[in-house]
Amino acid sequence: MQDRITSRDQENTINALSTYSLLRSRIFFKLINGPVTLNMQLQDSRILGNSVNSPGIANEDQTKPSFHQVYINVNNIFKRNWIIQLGRFHLPLGQQRIFSKNNWNNIGRSFEGFLTYRNSPKGTLRLFHLINDERFDRLDNDLYDQTIDGFYFDHSIKRINQFAGTTIEVYGFRTWMPEERDNVIEKNFRTTYGSRLNTSFLFLNLEVEGALQSGKISRGNVESFLTAVNLGVILDFIPIVNSFSIGNEFISGDDESTRLFEGFAKPFGAGHKWHGYYDYSSHKSFKDNYHVGLKEWNLKAKLSGLLGFDLNANYHNFTDAVQGNKFGDELDLIFSRKLPSGGNWSLGYALYWENGGDTPLDFSYLMISFIL
Repeated sequence: MQDRITSRDQENTINALSTYSLLRSRIFFKLINGPVTLNMQLQDSRILGNSVNSPGIANEDQTKPSFHQVYINVNNIFKRNWIIQLGRFHLPLGQQRIFSKNNWNNIGRSFEGFLTYRNSPKGTLRLFHLINDERFDRLDNDLYDQTIDGFYFDHSIKRINQFAGTTIEVYGFRTWMPEERDNVIEKNFRTTYGSRLNTSFLFLNLEVEGALQSGKISRGNVESFLTAVNLGVILDFIPIVNSFSIGNEFISGDDESTRLFEGFAKPFGAGHKWHGYYDYSSHKSFKDNYHVGLKEWNLKAKLSGLLGFDLNANYHNFTDAVQGNKFGDELDLIFSRKLPSGGNWSLGYALYWENGGDTPLDFSYLMISFIL
């Protein structure tokens, strides 16, 4: 169960303090019969006081619980440690830049389709077929369904001498996107291939990820890319400060002077995890290939032992990836503390300085969650 109270300044508006409360409740059931497991997660997500809830009124609550996840697992297929999963489920992969469960959102993200994976000493291989838009009732041909077919492989290397451990991930997937143009259905697609490395040596940690994207959409061809480099220093041996890192996140943008579309599309990736909590509109979403991209530098520090609280302090500098025009700067301060009985308390405050603006926009939240 999670309750979050949020307030924020709105861009281009002048208003007083405005707050709202979000409540998310989940209960998970697991039924096991030999190698077959049925998993069901029932979820209720609401804004407290929303008129559709009929609060204080003897009327039906229009906000109804639904199955956020419901899937069946069959284990040890052919006695080869293969697992098959079918239904509606989370699919967070790697550091969730490309595929995330978007848990910050009060509803979250689930995919529907088929997943099979195998765990072995060499690593874990996942193969998936996801169905985003089944169009059988409109177009009598499977070629016109919007689907994603792909793989994700990760391999971990155990500690060797001064290396604390290394993880290598390789992935690829194709998104099929049928689109109508001049009364003709075109079978367009985007193909993405990428890799991620995370390694530690002594007190240093390095994370690198890169991905290339190509394909054909209704307006033309796609050629885009994504890169991320984060270098951290682990400081557990000194009081208060646990770690410090510097990083660069780059998402290519579309240069309108060319015939290609260079914006890197990542419609299922995490936002707050990498690009700040304020959600500034100019670089909030990268769902298609038509945006101006993002070039971000960040500094992050983790502190502990502050009167029983932990603190994540993150600074971000945002510019567009085409012309280099500055969006703004952001400072996030996130305090957290564990509570008894599986609880967690989190207080966040974000300041966003728009380019050319004098007064920062602000966003704050208080979140309490319990996992029982």
